[in-house]
Amino acid sequence: MVENVHIELENTMNWSTPHMNALKVVRMKDKETLYILYQVVDKSGFEKITSAKSSKEVWDILEKEYKGVTE
Repeated sequence: MVENVHIELENTMNWSTPHMNALKVVRMKDKETLYILYQVVDKSGFEKITSAKSSKEVWDILEKEYKGVTE
């Protein structure tokens, strides 16, 4: 789930019902992944990720923190 980045869109007003249903599923999976990531970090890690809006953002923060940046 983390590798499949979900970017929240600002305007979904004209989306069809199937598209909205698909978006709900993606949002739910992202929130489930966020929940799991919140459960596996210690207190100091949790403090670093609390402001993240997506599981991908959390993953990137944790990867940088525990693995280091390889550029």
